[in-house]
Amino acid sequence: MPVKQEKQFSFQSGWTECSSLRIDTEEDTNHYQIYPIKVSIRLMFLRIGEIDTLNEKYQAQIAIEARWQVKLDKLLSILSSDDQKRLSDGKSISLMNYTELNWHPQLFIENAIGDLKEQIRYTAKKSKEDNQIYVCEHRDIKGLFWEKLELHHFPSDIQELSISIGSVLYNDKVILIADPYNLSGINREIFIDQQEWKLYEYVDTQERYVKEYLIQNDDEKDKEINSNDERKRSFLTVSCHAARRSGYFYWNGYCLVFLITICAFCTFSIPPNLPHNRLQITATLLLTSITFRWTVNRSLPTISYLTTLDKYAITSIFILIILCVWHAIIGTIIFIKNHQLTINTDNIYVWIDRYLFFTFSSLYGFMHFCMMIWFYKVPFGFQRRMKQRDIDYRNNLKLKQSSDTSRLNNSHTKTNKFSLLDIMTEDDINTDNNLIKTRMAYL
Repeated sequence: MPVKQEKQFSFQSGWTECSSLRIDTEEDTNHYQIYPIKVSIRLMFLRIGEIDTLNEKYQAQIAIEARWQVKLDKLLSILSSDDQKRLSDGKSISLMNYTELNWHPQLFIENAIGDLKEQIRYTAKKSKEDNQIYVCEHRDIKGLFWEKLELHHFPSDIQELSISIGSVLYNDKVILIADPYNLSGINREIFIDQQEWKLYEYVDTQERYVKEYLIQNDDEKDKEINSNDERKRSFLTVSCHAARRSGYFYWNGYCLVFLITICAFCTFSIPPNLPHNRLQITATLLLTSITFRWTVNRSLPTISYLTTLDKYAITSIFILIILCVWHAIIGTIIFIKNHQLTINTDNIYVWIDRYLFFTFSSLYGFMHFCMMIWFYKVPFGFQRRMKQRDIDYRNNLKLKQSSDTSRLNNSHTKTNKFSLLDIMTEDDINTDNNLIKTRMAYL
């Protein structure tokens, strides 16, 4: 009977901290992971297509790079002598049929819609940071992705366009993290909806875990229930940001609703003893405003909360209703108190009607003043913060590029020093030693 031996491997690197493995050295080798393998993820948004606000989805073409550390002896059996030399020289090599016999994280896209068009290939390369070997999984993906849109500040909203990457394996096998040395990014040049949206350069990453509750089979009843009642999967969400160009909605939404409501204040020019004329005009404007609101809502998904444009339109509708009620009240009072068909301009009810007109107009103007302050502080404040994040993101890229350049220069300098020592002959070394002895004797 073969004897089982337990070997412990512990790897640490800039990209991953690979797990310890317990290997049974039998004819059929089995691997038992004790600690999860950390896989570093980098995602590039190559192209952002149409953003469908109504159906809460968008088109995109992305490239995903997943890296994890491996031992060199695991790759020697599938590498040729030329590939081994290229790998030792720090060059990237292609790995054919890597997943058939080797471990890989089994990644998938959580928020994908339908079938994705993807191409997968594997490469290996020695890291310049720690001289360790890393396998990289390259995925080129194109398709539709679902995104929950936050429309509270519509039409001055900023949306996150995210890609959620997960693994079929649980978190005791693999953990997905953002690549600390290679930042995720976005190509803003190729963007179809540039007339409607503005893409930001800043890309955000977020790590999260999703719980899954397991149903035990009859064969697993002897196992500990507490250890298997729930397990988690590791997910990494990479998000870019797009701000809606709201000029269209300001002119065709806010402006038209504002003009409809302003026209309702013109009814105060009609004498208050003619309420039927006032009510006819105000009711027509009210129905126009309601119809216009339903027309605007066709471009938005069915949501359970009100957007900024909804609140403004509904407030304008309530203002029209209040004006209708006032016209009915003042007309009824004048009809009861004054039985004449005409009314004098110095009548007390005429003055009350004028005071109410100035009061309603002042409140309406004050409402717009407060709304402009809120727009500057909240929606436009988010946009200013995103611009600042773009600036910080560019500065981080410049710092990273400068640090990489300085590191390469230092490595070249060290290499040149060692090469100079290698080309010195034995006579040169003896001459230097004699020179040192002569100087010591002189001293």
